[in-house]
Amino acid sequence: MPRSWPNPFANLRLPGRRQRRYQVRGVGNRPLATRAPQRQYGVVRAERPKPPREVNVPWRALAYAFGGVMAVCSVLYGAAWLVTGDTFRVHHIDVTGAQVVGARQVAAVSDLGGDSMLTLDLDAAEEAIALLPAVKSVTVERAWPQGVTVTIEEHQAWGFWQTGDRVQAIDRDGNVLRAFRPAAKDAPTIIDLASPADLEGGEVTDPDTVALVARLIEDKVFAKAGLTPTAWVFQRDRGLTVSLDGPDAVFGDSSNYEFKVEAFEQVVRQLSEREAAGSPQVAEVDLRFGRNVVLR
Repeated sequence: MPRSWPNPFANLRLPGRRQRRYQVRGVGNRPLATRAPQRQYGVVRAERPKPPREVNVPWRALAYAFGGVMAVCSVLYGAAWLVTGDTFRVHHIDVTGAQVVGARQVAAVSDLGGDSMLTLDLDAAEEAIALLPAVKSVTVERAWPQGVTVTIEEHQAWGFWQTGDRVQAIDRDGNVLRAFRPAAKDAPTIIDLASPADLEGGEVTDPDTVALVARLIEDKVFAKAGLTPTAWVFQRDRGLTVSLDGPDAVFGDSSNYEFKVEAFEQVVRQLSEREAAGSPQVAEVDLRFGRNVVLR
């Protein structure tokens, strides 16, 4: 079989002519590849490239947050410095109104020396000072920047309550005092004619009798009548009897006080008139029965 030679002009094409599909054959006239026709391109508008994404850092918010943290830290540090430092600590304690109890004793009992002014427990100090025998009431206050003021009211003796050989100082309310300011020189002494059975109940004084004696003295009832009390006698079944340099007055208790005083003054005037007329003397005026004044 004669050998065939390839045609060198087979793929030759003139300008402007459309390309044909053709096959490349190999040995044995077998197709090797198929060339696709050229792709058709159109003119379109190109997309503009996107700019790179910007990262926004919140510098103002970060600055505010940092400033807030620094402010809190500063406040905490300042508070710790004030509490633990010596600038606001108790360096002196001033005690006023103390005559019986010592100022040093009050300062020691208060236990405030060296404490921080910001954390003082004033209530606990007042309770501790109030336990002192001579203290009736107490007030503790801060005296900025480094002091404390303690104002004390001490027990004041008004008179005395005598039971047998025992004489005890009492205040205006009839309370028995252990430590106190001394009573006046002319302070009254109420003599309690109590039996041992009367004292078994634990009653030491009678507050109503103390109040009655104090009121009679303050109103100058006997001075207006020209009489002078020589003794104040108390009996649990009879009440108060005032011994005078004239007829004794049995008041009993403080009930109907105004009526008893007025009745006693009238009786004293009538008795002075009777004595001038030569009538027998009266040793006692009993005012315990209301309008029924008993003369003995």
